[in-house]
Amino acid sequence: MKITYNKLTRDNIPQIIEESGRKQTSRIMNEEEYEEALINKVIEEIDEYRISKNEEEIADIYEVLDCLIELKNYEPMHIDYLQLIKREARGSFKKRILLQEVEDDNTKERK
Repeated sequence: MKITYNKLTRDNIPQIIEESGRKQTSRIMNEEEYEEALINKVIEEIDEYRISKNEEEIADIYEVLDCLIELKNYEPMHIDYLQLIKREARGSFKKRILLQEVEDDNTKERK
């Protein structure tokens, strides 16, 4: 029986499949495909965490984000810096605030 996945997988999975006596087909994605696959994978991992609440899923989220940062040639320390700047300016999410409504009497049209 053949199962079609067509999704990003960890680097060693094709070898693990072959070593188990099964056959697999895989290929190397171009940069555009890879970026899209990473975005899809982080969403997948977040969904898996939402269901399982398992810390291993958080580790997977970190792994995918690390790969995305590397792909985009972002400096990890700069990402940390941006996180700190936003935290200082707007806060974190630690206070568990749920914004419910904002009343705005301003009649100007927003664009």
